[in-house]
Amino acid sequence: MGTLDSLFISLGGPAEVGRIIGKSTEHAASMRRRGSIPVEYWPALVAAAEEKQIVDLTYEALVAMHVRAKQREATS
Repeated sequence: MGTLDSLFISLGGPAEVGRIIGKSTEHAASMRRRGSIPVEYWPALVAAAEEKQIVDLTYEALVAMHVRAKQREATS
């Protein structure tokens, strides 16, 4: 899992991510489009990944995904 998009796919899409973080599908879809997930949602996402036995979603992986997204944004 190297991108925020792959995170959403692995967790089941915006509807499932929204359910995990306690927000609407549209809110989650907006985060996906923006390429940024606020830090306050990270614990819920990491916990959900653990429950789903997705071992490569860690806090470090989330940081790396956001850094790569910002780098791509800066070069666009």
